[in-house]
Amino acid sequence: MESTLLWGLDLIRSIQSHAGPALTVLMKLLTNAGAASVCLALLPLVFWCFDEEKGLRLSLTLLVSLWINLVLKQLLAQPRPFWDGWDPSVAMVRESTNGFPSGHAQISLVLWVIVTSWTGKKWAFPLAVLLSLLVGFSRLYLGVHFPTDLLGGWVLGALTLAVYFLAGARIRAALIRGGLRFRMILCSGLAFVMILYRPQVELLVPGALVLGLGLGYCVNRARVGFRAGPRAGSKTAGGQGAARFPVLGARFAIGMAGLAALVAVLGLLAPEEASPLYPLFVFARFALAGFWVCAAAPWLFLRLRLAEAETKTEAEAKAETETTPQASP
Repeated sequence: MESTLLWGLDLIRSIQSHAGPALTVLMKLLTNAGAASVCLALLPLVFWCFDEEKGLRLSLTLLVSLWINLVLKQLLAQPRPFWDGWDPSVAMVRESTNGFPSGHAQISLVLWVIVTSWTGKKWAFPLAVLLSLLVGFSRLYLGVHFPTDLLGGWVLGALTLAVYFLAGARIRAALIRGGLRFRMILCSGLAFVMILYRPQVELLVPGALVLGLGLGYCVNRARVGFRAGPRAGSKTAGGQGAARFPVLGARFAIGMAGLAALVAVLGLLAPEEASPLYPLFVFARFALAGFWVCAAAPWLFLRLRLAEAETKTEAEAKAETETTPQASP
């Protein structure tokens, strides 16, 4: 294994021999296409402005994939190229977590393949894979990953996508048939499993978000009735086509402002990190953030007439459609 890592370190040095200021700036920008924080910030955009169901499914898929990545990082405890004992001089940016598998490689592959699949265009898939490969290259260029880290991330990402596309429709149909109570119990159970292993507080975040998003979506379907898209022929909530862009922009701006305020206020109330209550507070903070995205913010959009609620007829038709297995888009 050491010889493989030494080969990877030589490859990083070779790549960095062609480094320049402009290229370094480009690589630092490109690497954000796989950053978990950036990708998670895009999820409310999908949920609020395009399709709430796709937004939820994408969110849960990414969060479970991210959780698996973080757990493996902890269990395998593999080094990064710039750590002591290797070559600290190769680091152009710093990362605090272990190296294998690469979260950027994994998350970028899962996110962009799923998003581009919604276009229905055959040429979109190669572009998504190419973007993930470029994200991987940026990690080598910046000196934060060995090539084996990237390979591990891409393998996990491919496995995640296999489950999403091959089993997603069956899972979705089973959840719909189980009813609201079943979905809420399952969501809570999944979150509980995800927080069982928590050597670091950060490992609580994916499970907390899964709980908040899942329960929030159930509340939305049962009580709020928010729909991201317009009703056919609608002249309210922005109408159709380009006329909707200001409304969608207002939704996203208000929603993100509310999310930022919620996180900030809860941050002020946080106990000291040494407190035994701190992990519980972190979990509650991110669970509430997820609930805001899927339930509270949509409720606010309806009150501000920035969105339309589903009619009873539409909700019944959607429920009937959901019970029919479909290919995962």
